[in-house]
Parts: sequence; C-alpha cells; structure tokens
Amino acid sequence: MPHERPPLPDQDKTLLKEWIANGAAWTLERIDPAVYVHGEQSQSVFVQRLTVPEYVATVRVALGVDVASEAREHLPKDLRADGFSNTAYNLKVDLDHVEAYARLAELIVGKLDVVALRDRYTRSRELTDENVTKVVSRVGRSLLRGPLTEEEIQRYCGISTSVAAAGGDIDEAIAWIVQAMRQSPRFLYRVERQRGDGSRWPASQHELASRLSFILWGAGPDRQLLEAADEGQLDRDAVQEQFARMMDDPRAVERSRRFLVEWLNLDRLDNLRPSEEAFPGWDPRLAGDMRRETLEFFEEIAWRQQRPLGDLLNAPVTFVTPRLARHYNLPVDLSGPDDELQRVRLDEISGRGGLLTQGSLLTVGGDDASTVTRGLFVMHELLRGVVRDPPPCVDTTPVPTAPGLTQRAIAERRLADHSCAGCHARFEPFSFALERFDGLGTFHLQDRHGNQLREDGEVLIPGADSSVGYASAAELMNLLAQSERVRETLTWKVTQFAIGRSLGPDDAAIVAGIHDAARQGGGTWSSLMSAIIMSDLVWTTRTEPDNDE
Repeated sequence: MPHERPPLPDQDKTLLKEWIANGAAWTLERIDPAVYVHGEQSQSVFVQRLTVPEYVATVRVALGVDVASEAREHLPKDLRADGFSNTAYNLKVDLDHVEAYARLAELIVGKLDVVALRDRYTRSRELTDENVTKVVSRVGRSLLRGPLTEEEIQRYCGISTSVAAAGGDIDEAIAWIVQAMRQSPRFLYRVERQRGDGSRWPASQHELASRLSFILWGAGPDRQLLEAADEGQLDRDAVQEQFARMMDDPRAVERSRRFLVEWLNLDRLDNLRPSEEAFPGWDPRLAGDMRRETLEFFEEIAWRQQRPLGDLLNAPVTFVTPRLARHYNLPVDLSGPDDELQRVRLDEISGRGGLLTQGSLLTVGGDDASTVTRGLFVMHELLRGVVRDPPPCVDTTPVPTAPGLTQRAIAERRLADHSCAGCHARFEPFSFALERFDGLGTFHLQDRHGNQLREDGEVLIPGADSSVGYASAAELMNLLAQSERVRETLTWKVTQFAIGRSLGPDDAAIVAGIHDAARQGGGTWSSLMSAIIMSDLVWTTRTEPDNDE
C-alpha cells in the first residue's frame, strides 16, 4: 500500500495510526478530490513576480508613468498555469525578462518628470549625502512598497556618488536611482518575510498593504495605504475602511475584469481562426465583439446590479453589437453603428441567457462544437470536477457530423460504451443543452445536414447523490446558477486568482470560511472580495522552516 508505489514512510504510518486512534475526525465536511489536485505543490511558498499587467499598474501608481504599450512589446508574455497567468510557481525570470526590465527602466525614466518627483520629497537642489539619503529613503519606500534597510539606502546613495564624480546634479542622480530601483527584486517581486518555523505568522503592516492593493487593484499600494502601514494603523477596522475606499475606485472594476479574462481564457479569442469552408461569412471583428459582450455582461451583473455571482449563469440580459446580433441570429432589430454595444433583454429569446450561451464561451468547442470540450469546460471551470486524461491508446480525433448523426448522437455512442462512459458520462451531458449553438455561437434548430437539434439532458453535479434532468438550456442554466457547487467553485477560482497560487488541503478550511462569509453577504463580488481580504490567507504568512529539515 499504496498499489505499485513506494510504501508509506514510518512517520506517515505513525500519524495515520494516531489519527485513527483519535477518532479519525475529518477536517472538512466532505472529502472532495478537487482539493487534492495540486498535491504538495499548492503547499509550497513561492515569491511572486509581478505579471505584465501588474508591472504596468504598479509603475503607474508609483510614478504616474504609463508604459503599457512598451511593456507588452518588450516583456515576455505571462504563461497560464492552473488556469491563471499569475500563478506564482510559474512566474519565472529568464534573460529576456532581465533585458526587458533594463530597457523598460530606461524608458520609464525618459517619461518621468524628475523635477516634480524631486520636489515631492525635497526642495533642496543640493547633491549632498543628507539630501540624497532623504530622497532615497522616501522614493524607495514608495517604489519598493515599504521602508528600506540601512544597507539598501547606502547602496542607492552610492549611485549619487558616481553621478557627482561625473559632474552631474541631483536630478540626474535621482533618475539613475529610480532606474536602479525599477530593476530591484523588491520591485519586480512581491518580496515578503517567508522564512520561519513552518507555521502561519501574522503579516506585517506593509505586507498587508501590498496584499490588499494587489488583490483589489492588481498594483502596488498607493500613498494612503503606505502611510497607514507606516503608522501601524492597518487593524481590521481600518482595513474595512480601506476596502470600501478601494472598491469605489475604477481600478477595482478593472481588476475584476482581469479575473474574468483569466478565468474564461478570453485572450484565446485573439487567435480565433474558424474554418473558412465551414464559416465562409466569418468576420474577425466578431471575436472582439464576443469578448466585449462577456466583459460588459460581467460588469452589469457583478458591479452595476450587485447580484449574486451565480446569476452570471442565467441572467436574461446581454450586450451585443448589431454585427454580433446578426451573427447570433438574435430576433432583435438594433440600430446604430455596427461596433456599438447595446443592452438586450433575453427573457423571450429561446436558449440565450448567461455566460455559457455567449460566443466567447461557446467557441471553446471549436468548429465542430465539440460536446467533449464544452462539457469539460463546465466540469472544470464551474464545478471543479476532476476528470482523468484519456488513455494514450484512445483515438481522440473528433468525429464529424453527418446526415442522421449529430454531435450529440456521437456523444451518446461514447456514453453507451462502458469503457468511455465512466468519465464521459460525468461531463458531456452538461454540453447537450448547448447543441443548438454552432462552433461560433450562432443559434440553429437544425445543423447543416438537416438534423434536428435538441437541448434536453440529465446531469450529475459533483457531490450530489443523484442526477437531475433538464428540458431546455434555460433549465440547465437555472440549475447551475442555483447550484451550491457552482457557487463554491466561483469562490475557489476568485480566491486562487486573488492570492496568486494554487489552493490545496491546508487552504480548504479557510476557503470554506470565505465562502460562508461571502454567502452571508449576498454572494456578490463585493462580499466575496471582502471575505477574502479579511481571511487568514491575507492576514497571515505561511512560512517555510529556516532549516532544511
């Protein structure tokens, strides 16, 4: 035991015996395989590098300089891991990053009003040790998100000595110091004290300020947060006040939109290239319209209406351009420019309503509207289901439709095969309600072969005792919107994005507490963010032992 693997170490056997002897109490209400997907990796402590959007936003908040286009041009693209591109263990730095950071530091200083920056911290124009020390300590506190050590101050002041030797003035010294700070690990990484005895320690005031700002704004803390941290004022009441202030800032909305882009992988729409033969009338601008539809819909539900996040699955409203409405075959007559988003009620429009009926998500099935891919998307992203990869010997080539053979009929053949049904029966039926939407999200009652398309099915929610049937897409959307499993998944996904790492068994009880607190607050985006901010995931630091044992 375990089968075909090394036996348990004696230490683990002893722990297991003690657990059984003490009553075998489980730490969670139920055993959920999804909690253990990432294993030991989720328990490791990783230093978090700033993502490209975080780098841009942090430069803007610290120096008032916009380098968005330059950062996208020079910095390597952040790669997705475990569903998000801000997953800490995947944020590595290679030579391309080093060269890009050096180039961007030069560009930032070139755009910076150095005189205005100097006047913010000192009125003196003397290039003296005292004056430079004052500027370095104050500029460094803002740029590096906390007070500098004496060693750091001396190191940066040394730059001014070289500038003075070359005949430069204080403004030149400040420019070079800022350029150096822009390449410091303390700027490029969210550096925290992460060594200790292996337990959770209280986060410091400046760690707390940084976490709060990166979670809510995706950027370093502003002056008000830093001043509160400097004075040790960030207790729980003060953080609630800061939370209210920061949620009232447009940057909080933008950060939530970044979550949606990451969670639903909306960036893949930039590379949407459907078959010209299957979709001869495709307009590439529709991909951008689909992205805008989903983001505007999210903002409507989560921010303007402040509705529970479960309503993202069945709210009878959307935002489309006239061009996208025609593509969808929506029975509405929209006037105005073809690229203008307009609000449309969907109460009387068959099949439409909620995220899963929008083109941005329907396109995950590819040109053939694969029931496998669509079903897996629902299982993984909405239900946190665990599905094994197919065996290497299985032919996964999509089977094309034909007269008398729809994609659903092909799926039902798999479900009738006991060697396939064990896995496919768990996720494919979630896609049956979407059969009337083709690979690009257009609604049809028949496919191109004249086959009648259906929208009924029967599904089993992970953790439920029995399956439940649905007669239409609207019924399935209502089922998902009201599912506690879906709501819990949204909590896990938002929490993972907020803290920037995978979640595992050690986090499960805390995330359960976050979910309960958010549910008591109405299940809205604001209540969920408040629950995350006030949780131990933010207020404590999980440390690694100082020794190698």
